[in-house]
Amino acid sequence: MKKTIFAIVILVTIVAQAGYIKESVAAHKKGDNKKVASIYQEACRDGKTSACYNLGVLYMGTKGIKKDTNRSVKYYSMACDGNFSAACYNLALIYLAGTIVEKDVKKSVLLYDQACSADHGAACNNLGMLYAKGEDIPKDQKKAVSYFKKSCNSFDNVGCSNLAYKYQHGEGTAQSYQQAFAFYKKSCDGGVPMACGNLGYLYENAQGVKKNPKKAAELYKIACDRNYARGCNNLAILYIKGSGVKKDSKKSKELFGKTCKLGLKVGCENLKLLK
Repeated sequence: MKKTIFAIVILVTIVAQAGYIKESVAAHKKGDNKKVASIYQEACRDGKTSACYNLGVLYMGTKGIKKDTNRSVKYYSMACDGNFSAACYNLALIYLAGTIVEKDVKKSVLLYDQACSADHGAACNNLGMLYAKGEDIPKDQKKAVSYFKKSCNSFDNVGCSNLAYKYQHGEGTAQSYQQAFAFYKKSCDGGVPMACGNLGYLYENAQGVKKNPKKAAELYKIACDRNYARGCNNLAILYIKGSGVKKDSKKSKELFGKTCKLGLKVGCENLKLLK
């Protein structure tokens, strides 16, 4: 499982609050971000939560706008109070990181939960990861599975991948390779490299699906091409064994080298052994 932290979400606009949008878009196209901020401030005062959220993004660091993280937190808080889920999510990231404000895990959990309740998939996934890892809050694998399910149902493909992992290993739920296969496939089809690599592992080891080394190699390649290190490592091993692909020691060396460069220690060790 990976990916607990996500980048601060980019500026968004809401059609239902489109009264101020046309003017702000025109100013943005001219590169006049001070004018954009002014428009957002007026709209925020009028109770438009998306404008408050966008101000939070602007003050996190935008050309022409002096960075002011305190103001950013203030506007995110106003938007979150108005049930703008992306603002609650960003605040949760900020309170968990503890670099802009004093770290407050309890507050972060509450904010993630608020965003998750509004079907913010990434918030559900991040909360699931907190419970799965048990570093900042007590470990609870059943809660982790529950949040991963909600994340996946809220169209977050990373959450689907994490849910698949739980089914594969029987953590917080009954082990089911069939369920693991279904959710890894959904996540891989949604563009998550790690899910493609893990789906390849299921094909290679006949877990929830008929053994198919060729298909495993194809999936490992997809994962490796998207810089998922373990996918590269597993594909290299198939080239050594000649399983699903033609034996090719040169290709194995290249793949172990890439695995090593991507930071997976076992790839460096395998490269030494191969040499």
